[in-house]
Amino acid sequence: MALNLIVCLKQIPNPDLQFQITPDARDIKRDALNYKINGADEYALEEAVRIKEKHGGRVVAISLGPKRTEQMLREAIAKGADEAIRIASEDPAQYDVGSTGRILAAAIRTIPHDLVLTGVQSDDLVNSATGGLIAGILGLPHASVVTRVAVRDHNLEVACEIEGGLQRVYAIPLPALLSIQFGANTPRYAPLPAIMKASRQPIKELAPVTPSLPYSFGVVRLIPPVAKGHAEMISAASHRQ
Repeated sequence: MALNLIVCLKQIPNPDLQFQITPDARDIKRDALNYKINGADEYALEEAVRIKEKHGGRVVAISLGPKRTEQMLREAIAKGADEAIRIASEDPAQYDVGSTGRILAAAIRTIPHDLVLTGVQSDDLVNSATGGLIAGILGLPHASVVTRVAVRDHNLEVACEIEGGLQRVYAIPLPALLSIQFGANTPRYAPLPAIMKASRQPIKELAPVTPSLPYSFGVVRLIPPVAKGHAEMISAASHRQ
């Protein structure tokens, strides 16, 4: 059964960098940062491409973000996505998870989809809410912390990680949305010819809808964590005493 697959990707600041807060304390200084694809989203993309390779269909990669996210979307094409869509937003701090979920859901509604995949969480905000929110808005069955996906006719068999290292297996009808867990597969590297071909691939651009929120949102202040505690070195002589 060939599937129309959509995978939601997020570009995040490289977490290995040292971050500085802007003078108004409402965002981080982004000018000198470099960016990468969100960790969990790599597993979602790999899962989408594997399903396409096994069952046929198309993979559309979609992201909400500024122009620089097109590099990430081209990487997705090089790894097996057939099409990439950027929802234009030049200010990454403009939207909270509620706005992001509503904007992505509005775009996904216009694209043929049998299965939507997201990462289980973002490495920067760690809300773990976007996938479930999109599913709720679109009225799709949803499973999170998914470690295995099998297509069974017009249904899915998915394994979800639960406490204690256990897994629970569900049968879910299509269309559906799954949030993929870290380690669900082994993400591939893009071969050089595919990278070169993807560099010439057009990226479709959409304007974001204006989300109607049942609440107000604004960042009041960012505060760096206070350094506390210290390591105490114990000499061998002290240890023997």
